[in-house]
Amino acid sequence: MKAPKLNWVNTLFLTVTPAAALVLCAVYISRHGLVWADFAVFFTMYILTGMGVTAGYHRHFSHRSYDCHPAVRVFFALFGAAAIQNSALRWCRDHRIHHHKVDRDEDPYNIKKGFFWAHMGWIFYENPQDEDFTVAPDLARDPLLRWQERHYIAIVGLVGFALPAALGALYGRPFAGFLFGGLLRVVVVQHLTFCINSLAHYVGSRPYSVDNSARDSWWLAFLTYGEGYHNYHHRFAADFRNGIRWWHFDPTKWFIQGLARVGLAWRLREYREEHILKAKLETQLKLAHAKLETAPAEISERLRVRLDAARLQLEAAFKEWEDAKARYRAVKRDATGRWAMARRDFEHAREEWRLRAAQYGFQFQAAQARWALLIAAVSRLHAGHTPPL
Repeated sequence: MKAPKLNWVNTLFLTVTPAAALVLCAVYISRHGLVWADFAVFFTMYILTGMGVTAGYHRHFSHRSYDCHPAVRVFFALFGAAAIQNSALRWCRDHRIHHHKVDRDEDPYNIKKGFFWAHMGWIFYENPQDEDFTVAPDLARDPLLRWQERHYIAIVGLVGFALPAALGALYGRPFAGFLFGGLLRVVVVQHLTFCINSLAHYVGSRPYSVDNSARDSWWLAFLTYGEGYHNYHHRFAADFRNGIRWWHFDPTKWFIQGLARVGLAWRLREYREEHILKAKLETQLKLAHAKLETAPAEISERLRVRLDAARLQLEAAFKEWEDAKARYRAVKRDATGRWAMARRDFEHAREEWRLRAAQYGFQFQAAQARWALLIAAVSRLHAGHTPPL
């Protein structure tokens, strides 16, 4: 197999810019110090370009997880380019291939080729398929992305460096704006994005799928605009959320929801809870079955039967609970029903569905507890030990 050809432009940029940022920032700070506005310019550009990549390049262009206003798409094209991670067309093409071929040779940033390769090593080499957009025909036809592709270098110069320098000029420190909001910010945002390709396939948990190397990591989410819930993302790539719970740190999700509230985004796609639950149960069941392969045949068979039955019971209990909650919400907001039936009858119907929802909720919790006990029993299996059944 022919060795890949080194891309000298990428290699020099990715090796020189961190060193230049470190040296120039140290020298500048030693001579001129820091003012609060330097931090403001850095974080402003950090947030704008980061969202250009995560909310724009990633969740909108690559996965079509929501639709948005043309002005928002222009913002993504401009500030995504300013992150200097390639044009949207090529970034999204590589990302779609990554999802389709994850952990295989065709995966551009395959973690099985090593941590450094997945992090940034793959960018050091020419891509022999760089003009092949078979996996992204919709993007190749997009007038905005074709425009960005043609003017990518100019956008990088103007938005990525001239804009922060202009912001710095507003408080009399244009070079500080260029240095902190431009050069240093580029290095930081690049490597935080690269961490998703490396760390998010290297450390963390796999609650939704063990069929690929993607992992969930709550602490990585804090560094990557919420992109750390990567196992969920690989299982449900079309979901506009990465962190699906309200307590999950996912500022990209909140940004998209904010756009939706003011009418600038719509059709936010998210998977139903029953699909998410099924994915978690399938993953736990797959791990349990693998564990049972080493158990005595009699024990293994009994646990398999009980696990399968418990999973079906849990899924059924969850569906009943969800249906009851939906019916209760429908009764509460049915203004027509309030006028059509006597108030006492309406209150009775509402209370009935509230109680049913609570009852099914308790049944679901009981089914969850039975499932957890079985999974715990399987996890305790080892040579010479039989868990209580």
